[in-house]
Amino acid sequence: MRERNSNFEVLRIVSMFLIVLHHFSVHGVANAGNFSKFLGSSTNILMSELLASLGKVAVMVFVFISGFYLIKSKFKLQRIINLMWNVFFYSVIILVFAYVILGRDISLKDVVVSFLPTTYEEYWFITDYVLLMIFVPFVNKFILENSKKEIQYYLFALVLVSSLLPTFLVKSALSNNELLLFLLFYSVGAYIRLYVGNEPHLRKIAENYLFLGALAILGGITVLNILAILSKKSVFVSLGMHLIALDSIFALILAIGIFLYVVTLPPFTSYWVNFIARSSLAVYIISDNPLIRSIIWQKNFHVRTLAYKLGSIQLMLYAICATAMIYISMHAD
Repeated sequence: MRERNSNFEVLRIVSMFLIVLHHFSVHGVANAGNFSKFLGSSTNILMSELLASLGKVAVMVFVFISGFYLIKSKFKLQRIINLMWNVFFYSVIILVFAYVILGRDISLKDVVVSFLPTTYEEYWFITDYVLLMIFVPFVNKFILENSKKEIQYYLFALVLVSSLLPTFLVKSALSNNELLLFLLFYSVGAYIRLYVGNEPHLRKIAENYLFLGALAILGGITVLNILAILSKKSVFVSLGMHLIALDSIFALILAIGIFLYVVTLPPFTSYWVNFIARSSLAVYIISDNPLIRSIIWQKNFHVRTLAYKLGSIQLMLYAICATAMIYISMHAD
């Protein structure tokens, strides 16, 4: 059995770190996920949006990795079963922990959702990912049996409908179609594996995507927050979050740039890197579980309280430290 390229496992670790930073901002600083309702300083709103900015990019990268590897793999139902079992296990353990140790009031709905976390979308990413995996055999067959040109038309149509139009048509009927987006991300990863990985100028292409994506997202968020300050209209803060949504074409460009850059790196294998990467699922589930996330971010780390008191650079450093502590706690044993 061929060793897994640890470059992609490092990418998986970094992506999860960015997702937890995203959770720090949207569950910790923001009020019900809405930064325009945060009454702290404008610079801390800007910093919080910047910290949150790569969360959806990281989700895209996760699915790219699946497409990159699974396009040439046989379908294994056991892979889906194992994922669902792990999510069920962690979800139920957290339910018991919240009730027995934390003394939380648990409703019947909490119990049902915890025992059926994928069905009731307790973790939206897992639900969409499992649905995607069910269709992977058919997607792979379509991609492998059609020409490069036909796959390019297919990808263009997916990008147009699920990303490009929703970016510029805010709150349209096309916005945030998660399953269609996951199909796009998987197909991008597969296409890179089949047709792009050996491009002679791939590093330059990756750098161009990285530059354009980062400029659009980080620059766009900064400009929109300045407009929010000058106009005293919170709509610009909301538009900043729209730039980093799952259906943002700018986030997609940046995600492709990051992934292509990793593809160009010399492969290596590390047991410890691969071991740490395997904890990604647990880190995600713990940091985003609805029963305990308010406890993690507000009672343990006091994020919103500190966001009113700290300067923007201090808030950034605190976010990085808090996220690192969550990662370290998963390997404390």
